[in-house]
Amino acid sequence: MKSILVSLIMFTSIFSIFEIPAIPSLGPSRNSQAGIDPAQAGTITVTGYWFYWFNTTLLLPITNARVEIYDEETTGIVYLGSTYTNYSGYFTFGPISNNDGPGEDGLDIIVTVNATSSAARVIAPTGITYSARTPTQRDLPDGTYEWYIRTAYGQRGAWWIFSYDFGLTRGWYYLSNTVGYNTPQVTACWPYGDWPKYWTNGTIHLPDWACWWSDIILHEYGHHVMNSLYGYIPATMENHTIQKISNSTTAWAEGWADFFPLAVFNNPVFTWANATHYININLEAPTWCWSQYGWDSGDEVEGRVAGALWDIYDSQNDSAPWYYDSFSNGFTNIWNIMHTTPCNTFHEFWQAWYTSGYPKQTALMAIFQNAIDYRGLGDVNGDCKCTIADLVLTINGFGTQKGDPDWDKRRDLNNDDKVTMSDIVIAQANFGNSYDC
Repeated sequence: MKSILVSLIMFTSIFSIFEIPAIPSLGPSRNSQAGIDPAQAGTITVTGYWFYWFNTTLLLPITNARVEIYDEETTGIVYLGSTYTNYSGYFTFGPISNNDGPGEDGLDIIVTVNATSSAARVIAPTGITYSARTPTQRDLPDGTYEWYIRTAYGQRGAWWIFSYDFGLTRGWYYLSNTVGYNTPQVTACWPYGDWPKYWTNGTIHLPDWACWWSDIILHEYGHHVMNSLYGYIPATMENHTIQKISNSTTAWAEGWADFFPLAVFNNPVFTWANATHYININLEAPTWCWSQYGWDSGDEVEGRVAGALWDIYDSQNDSAPWYYDSFSNGFTNIWNIMHTTPCNTFHEFWQAWYTSGYPKQTALMAIFQNAIDYRGLGDVNGDCKCTIADLVLTINGFGTQKGDPDWDKRRDLNNDDKVTMSDIVIAQANFGNSYDC
């Protein structure tokens, strides 16, 4: 829901121009004429806007959905062609010949909108794509016609899943606009099952409640992106949580999927939800000393991996005395590794980062911020070597411990939450070493 403000602003600008009728209606034609002789038939153009319900009073535009135009005949429905809505939900089709046959007036037009595009498709458990249609507008004279149309309120969950504002279309556009990647189409089935799940055939199953949570939808889409790039998803444990140790492959696959909606909406808060409640988890916040809040440390924790990716990506400078992230690198370099180097763990991702020549020290400390320590022994400041600077930092912290106002976790080289002679010995013993971090 993080893009809702932009959507509402856009929505307001549309509605200041166009009034939405109580029921689907046909706007006035231009250059119209009744009783068309088929031999003299002209053309019609069909335009309009499609909307879906945000709540009981507010409508939002349907972006990048397939619109199909039909002519209703006594013998059946005749397909005339298709187009797609734009960002504002607008579509246009035509001009088309307005020849309805001998002895007939103009075409009898039906317009449908379908929750499908090259990006995404949303289907019911029966396999039918969600769609909506206008009533038949019969015997249309030549001219241009404009509809302002909304989908059924009872289907709004399907359109939320499909939408640019909250769902799959937003994820597709983010990658297309940011890194030029056109993700293969994903199919979401809703409502299905009791827990969200991605299948490597490109299908997402979403239970009834999941349609309202953007981060849940785009988490599953993140799995689809990884599968599209790798051709597989690293093995994951069935039971896992954001804060706790799972294993290295689970933490990577799930951590990437947790991070993906954060990048799409440029917001570090991941909303975890189930059928009865939800919780907002700010992945900017966890660092060392978060065990008191139930957080484990290391690269086998998916929330730590997601937080590390976020701190590589974001522009937030975590500069308080016990924070170490001053890195702001955006999405492109993360994506370059995802796109070129299939990784099964976050450590493999970091190795690919290191060998790609991307910034090292600042990135290493952004990762350290998230309780993942890839430094070499004695390398206090994360510059991939143990020098006099590291020894001085350790000595200056002698006697401090977790909870002290001047506590600096970097100096705790043996990870026992205090700086003692043992840490100084580690720095001395590794003095002069260089590391391939």
